[in-house]
Amino acid sequence: MSRSLLFLCSLMLCIFFTATNLKAQEKAVQVKGVVIDSLTQKPGEYFTIALKKDSIVVKSVISDEQGKFSFAAVNPGPYTLIVGSLGYKSKQIAVKVANETDLGKILMKPQGNDLSEVSIVGSKPIIKQEPDRIVYDTQADPESKVLTVLDMMRKVPLLSVDADDNVKLKGTGNYRILINGKPSGILTRDPKEYLRSMPANGVQKIEVITTPPSKYESEGLAGLINIITSKKTDNGYNGNLNVRNQFPGGPSGNANFTLSKETLV
Repeated sequence: MSRSLLFLCSLMLCIFFTATNLKAQEKAVQVKGVVIDSLTQKPGEYFTIALKKDSIVVKSVISDEQGKFSFAAVNPGPYTLIVGSLGYKSKQIAVKVANETDLGKILMKPQGNDLSEVSIVGSKPIIKQEPDRIVYDTQADPESKVLTVLDMMRKVPLLSVDADDNVKLKGTGNYRILINGKPSGILTRDPKEYLRSMPANGVQKIEVITTPPSKYESEGLAGLINIITSKKTDNGYNGNLNVRNQFPGGPSGNANFTLSKETLV
């Protein structure tokens, strides 16, 4: 009888914790909005939008060409929404998340000629626009600690990743990927697997070069993707292992192994 009672109690506890976990997951909601230039009324593209809770940035995204942005799977509670971009005054908005939240239009005021640098509450801007490229600072994105480089590319302006994990630059596959400014043999042979297995926390930034150097003119490329790593690969052995869990699909893993620097170029 005691064993039956113990089994019954264990089963009830298991059901309780499972139900509690599912209920917590069901509560996670979406937060969305659209960024608008207050003077021109045009969409604010490539703005950095961050959700901050208890002085910690928990999520960050980039607005698209229509100024739209969204955060998925946000747990209920009070947050501070931070919006900023080069050339605009940063804005902070108190947000109370309970259900699906549409913040509507967020008007951003241009800062004028006195701008030297935009800072979002002590955090570096994630996006930097230069004459010939867009630079995505992965180290400034808190999600880089748990995502792969392929995951991060879904957030980089001008880049997209389809359902088969094929990376597109401005909607085309006519581009080249560089590692620290140099071609990579591994990325030429199987870019998806390499990017899927490469932890984003080992990358400083991802550059989308829209005006390739003259030596690439004959190839007619739409652009270049330059992945700048935190530490350049030296001669010698180099390995990488990545394991992640996806739903649907379950757990998956990838690994790559490099014998020497010469095998990468």
